[in-house]
Amino acid sequence: MHRKRKGLWAVILGTASTMMALLLAGYCEAATGWPQFMGNPSRNGTVLDKEPKLSPLGELEWRLSTQGPVASSPALWGNVVFFGSKDGNLYALDGTNGRTIWRFPTENWIVSSPAVSEGKVIFGSYDGKVYCVNGSDGKLIWRFTTHNGVHSSPAIWNGKVFFGGIDGYVYCVSIKTGWQVWKTKLGREVYSSPVISEGIVFVGNNDGKLFALDAETGQVMWRAVIGGPITGSPAIMGDMVFFAGWDGFVYGARIKHRAVIWRFKADAYIDSSPLAYDGKLYVGDMSGRLYCLDPYSGNLIWSFKTHSGIQSSPSGGAGRVYVGSNDDALFCLDAKTGDLLWKAKVGGNVTTSTALGDGFAFFGSLDGAIYKVR
Repeated sequence: MHRKRKGLWAVILGTASTMMALLLAGYCEAATGWPQFMGNPSRNGTVLDKEPKLSPLGELEWRLSTQGPVASSPALWGNVVFFGSKDGNLYALDGTNGRTIWRFPTENWIVSSPAVSEGKVIFGSYDGKVYCVNGSDGKLIWRFTTHNGVHSSPAIWNGKVFFGGIDGYVYCVSIKTGWQVWKTKLGREVYSSPVISEGIVFVGNNDGKLFALDAETGQVMWRAVIGGPITGSPAIMGDMVFFAGWDGFVYGARIKHRAVIWRFKADAYIDSSPLAYDGKLYVGDMSGRLYCLDPYSGNLIWSFKTHSGIQSSPSGGAGRVYVGSNDDALFCLDAKTGDLLWKAKVGGNVTTSTALGDGFAFFGSLDGAIYKVR
């Protein structure tokens, strides 16, 4: 692990006064934040203190093109949008107009979704490092080196950063210093993004195992074994943890009892993360179908069919569910009925999750752009 106080690589665009005004406004508006992948450490696809006010039309407000596909889900803090691109850069944008405030270059793809806390932005890169940069100017604060690429999106909890590595480890480092607190070898690659709930870290790996780890020590408390890799993030609702895998099943497990109590068979393998929202569970599969399930029984409530596979993890807000598809579109559905409210067509597959603000939504596409819709 290498610490660095001076960021030599940040490219700063615009005036310092404009940049600082944006960030200060952002930090004062925590209620409109979406600070990490799937919104919060429990990865339940919601974070707002109040339901967002979103227009019913899904009108495109702006797009910004990068030099590579965008598979990193955006984080939103106040009026600033953070996301990574396969061009190797992390971007900070003015959420109002899409202008670049700064960008920070790494040495490989960025698929990991950034997490924002205490004025810091933390993200992983396929160059094998996790970076912490200053949210206001993009300057490097610290970096942590693993043994392989980092696909997993970091989760922040209790002053610590948790993430998985393609080297098969789950790591816990200090958000302040970047120093390692612990690491635990799980086996094969960890593409899954950790979930933290009540001092327990939940994460899957390519061995087809869901692990429950002690957040303070990294010790494995229990595990569940399924028939295929778990590349999506788990989700938490009350005493339930939900996860899905390449075996084509969705699972619901009681945390207290450390046991799976139901499973649901989808039409194809599942690469995305479940959404626990407003008393229901939503998950997409590679047949292009989004399912709404009862979280306590696994019974199907409704399903919606897109025209291609779903790798995007759904988000929820204002009684709606948002999910991208490999047919180059973002779909907005009524959360109760599954009825299509609108569809935003773009130039490439939408594999990112959607970050929801008060009156707008942000998502990326493999066409190399990030979009803002109202």
